[in-house]
Amino acid sequence: MAILDAFGDGTDRLEPPQVAARIGISAPTAYRLMGAMAEHRLLGTEGRGFRLGSRLLQLGARASDGVEVRGIALPLMKELRDATGETVELQVLVGHTRVPVEMVVGLRTVRTAGQIGVPLPTHLGASSRVLLAWLDESTALALAARSAADHPGTSWDPDTYRHLLRLVRAQGWEFSARERDPESSAVSVPIRDRHDDVIAALVVSGTATRLADQAHRSVVIERARTAATVISAELGCDASSPTPQESIA
Repeated sequence: MAILDAFGDGTDRLEPPQVAARIGISAPTAYRLMGAMAEHRLLGTEGRGFRLGSRLLQLGARASDGVEVRGIALPLMKELRDATGETVELQVLVGHTRVPVEMVVGLRTVRTAGQIGVPLPTHLGASSRVLLAWLDESTALALAARSAADHPGTSWDPDTYRHLLRLVRAQGWEFSARERDPESSAVSVPIRDRHDDVIAALVVSGTATRLADQAHRSVVIERARTAATVISAELGCDASSPTPQESIA
């Protein structure tokens, strides 16, 4: 970060000795670190010097999407809460955890509620599989495995999880019953950005008893998918290629 900050005064091109002098490291260290950053496109090479790399543009766009999605999603989350009576969350993938970044608490007397900013496991729960299902499968399984290792008291099987990820990709949403908590269940659907990447999960959670009712659950799934489609479209996602809607047998 100090190396990137060295370009913060508007300088387009810097050589490692200049960076070393600016941030107080040795020139050989600057050469080594800046070379490694160039391999990951965080910096670009220009003769003997370096400039900011193209990957920063991609990361900046994703960061902008992350801020934007909360503002776009919140009004639709409130509408979804009002239509279903259930708690609605917006969750994002952070490392090998999923983190609620926005929440609208349900209207029911008995309702579920989480905490914004508190990491949750990615090897359990409907939203975990929605956030991982469209990643490279080996990457998704590795993240879930790390999550399972952090929670040794929980049960997790990679083959079963792989099968569930494929089902989520096929149907475009996920439902989990009493999986992370014996008294609650949840429906989750993906939110996509203009690159068609899944950047968040829209989650509707309620008591296990209420969501066990097929009619209520169907309404929740339909309305959650509609809300996610609208949010994704406002983020620039092309809705001309809808997600498959097959149900789990």
